[in-house]
Amino acid sequence: MLFASTDICYYTIMKKSSLIITIILIFCVLLLSVVWSYFRNSLDSLDLPVSSGTEVYDRHYVLIPEAENSVLWQAIYESADAEAKASNTYLELQSLDVGSAYTTADYLRILIASQVDGILLKPDGTDEVRELMNEAVDAGIPVVTVLEDDSDSERISYVGLNSYQLADTYTELALSCLNGESGEIMILMDTASVNPIQTVAAAQLTRYIELQKANSQEINVSLYYLESINDFDSEEGIRELFVNYSPLPDVLICMDELLTECAYQALIDYNAVGSTDIIGFYYSDQILEAIEKGIIPATLVVGTDEVGAYCIDALNEYHEFGHTSSYYNVSLSIITQENVADFLTDAGEEEG
Repeated sequence: MLFASTDICYYTIMKKSSLIITIILIFCVLLLSVVWSYFRNSLDSLDLPVSSGTEVYDRHYVLIPEAENSVLWQAIYESADAEAKASNTYLELQSLDVGSAYTTADYLRILIASQVDGILLKPDGTDEVRELMNEAVDAGIPVVTVLEDDSDSERISYVGLNSYQLADTYTELALSCLNGESGEIMILMDTASVNPIQTVAAAQLTRYIELQKANSQEINVSLYYLESINDFDSEEGIRELFVNYSPLPDVLICMDELLTECAYQALIDYNAVGSTDIIGFYYSDQILEAIEKGIIPATLVVGTDEVGAYCIDALNEYHEFGHTSSYYNVSLSIITQENVADFLTDAGEEEG
């Protein structure tokens, strides 16, 4: 009986202690809540001055480039940044360099959580990125696709070229290279970066060649796909083409900036200058010098000033009016030996 009584007393004491501890904890939580609420309200009511070196912007947009160090995407960013500053908007450039731990999908998740005011990107065609683009728009964040479209998404606008422009211009240059003779035209495409516009352009180019060639011409148009994951794979794939494909096609059409660079380098490394004519896309100092020397006949140039300006215009119009044009078409020009000096001068001024 003594032990039973002791157990009961001990249980009663522990129960009372637990109750006291619970009451103390509840009191502490309530007290902290009150203090935090007061502190937050006090901060909100303060009219804190902005330091002299701090910029205050009306909106925050973010550009997710295909490759941050690409000459093409740097030019687009610079143009868009200038247009953004004119409307007191901060444009942030995300990093997608080789070795980056983040993918386009990762950045979209971060930007949605951060509630930025607008997103510019080149979609990769995956369902994951499309769904995240839709999620962003549903969350009130307008999305503009750049140089490549995803019409199945809820993006508010697309800024870039169309397949007819590409096909028509490539056809004109390819036939010019053949100069009325028969021959082979090969279109280089990278599976890692190929997009619907390029795919349709390639198909249309084949049709345009057939329609516009001379009656006496026999022209074979072929597609050569490179299976690549990174820049090194693209370079190796083109090297294999130069080693294993004999004779080389009369005209080699490169559908993007990287393929143009790699094809030109292989042309030099394998002493194949004069064996094939490269028609490129966009340019670098190296490509401009090759055009000046007559090694590369021509390269296509997208109007990066227009791309950047239209991207910001689309986002600003959407914020101001609730809608914008679903498609902004940009100009496409050609660099040849006749006008390359203008671009060499511009490149030199930018470096200076």
